[in-house]
Amino acid sequence: MQRLTRSAQIDDATLAIYEETVAIIHRYLPPSLALLYATARRSAEGNLEWWTARQGLATPLSALSDTEQIETQRKRQQYQDTVAGLIDQLTARGETQPAQALQTLLTHSQDLDCYRVGGEPVLINWAIPVPAPLTQVPPPARRWRFLPWLLLGLLLLIALAWWWFCYHHRTDAALPVQHTPPAAVGEASPNKTELTQDNPSVSLAKTNDFGRIKVNLTWQQGQNHQPVDLDIAAFIKLKNGRNTGVEALSKYLGDYEKAPFMLLQKDLRDGGNKDGEWLFINGSQWQEIDEVLIYSFIYGGANNWQGLDATITLSVPNQPPISTTLVNSGERNEVAAIARIKNVDGDLKVERLNSFFPDRESLAKHYGWNFEWTPGASKN
Repeated sequence: MQRLTRSAQIDDATLAIYEETVAIIHRYLPPSLALLYATARRSAEGNLEWWTARQGLATPLSALSDTEQIETQRKRQQYQDTVAGLIDQLTARGETQPAQALQTLLTHSQDLDCYRVGGEPVLINWAIPVPAPLTQVPPPARRWRFLPWLLLGLLLLIALAWWWFCYHHRTDAALPVQHTPPAAVGEASPNKTELTQDNPSVSLAKTNDFGRIKVNLTWQQGQNHQPVDLDIAAFIKLKNGRNTGVEALSKYLGDYEKAPFMLLQKDLRDGGNKDGEWLFINGSQWQEIDEVLIYSFIYGGANNWQGLDATITLSVPNQPPISTTLVNSGERNEVAAIARIKNVDGDLKVERLNSFFPDRESLAKHYGWNFEWTPGASKN
């Protein structure tokens, strides 16, 4: 990471708005698009700073040659057109909250300050806090004496509108503190949080140790004559940039004590175990994990998800269990993305996905996981 600029002092509330926006950017945009927007940080002195993960010489757009400015603006517009296409996709899938947030960001992007870093555009000041000038400036001419107040009022209105948007649309409030102890040390609270279309995500506040996180997949037989066999699996992205996964069919069972800090307990080959299938995530190493995408696929006994009521339940010690059930109208896609667990500045955020795909490769491509797939995997 390299710092681009440092500006005014920033308070906790405004910083929280930036961090929430960063989370949306990196959740829904692939890395090539997410890096179009610089990351906001607060320095030790309390100043707002803009950083980028792009490597190379950083130059303000105004300092570039005419040819470089044209090329940078062309790339900028190309990236923003791609973001616009993604907004349409989110809207079509019914994900209105991130679509509206990205649309607000895209609309505001037209007037943002731009840097060229390693030949690529990077935008700063994509959300505007109320600024406090760092240096004394000469007073304006008398005929412009009201202009600073008009600009300040405009900035206040923009900041207030952005705060209102985030406050009234955010769904990832942290779980309440439990005032009664759990039944036993290390067990989850009996209350349950269910993720649905109207309540698609929940966050657990940052802690030093989330403990042993258990993920359980259960399902029903439905109207199927043969025993239904579902497999649970996951993609894992680590903070060091490594992507991997756990899946019985590919014979990747993982490792709990070392990377990827996730273990697939076993594969129920006949689908007959009523306890379902289990994944274990080492929450003591949560700072090493960036994202976990949990999915399942039908290995046998059914040709669609209707009536299976496939449900995952995520249990974190001393927290209410979090569950979500796949809702499907009977389409024949055999692979389902169930949930995503994100490390958002140390918080543990769980999101309902409920998306269906013809195969695992299509799922991976849709969510931006650059895996190479080879034929021939078999439970035998």
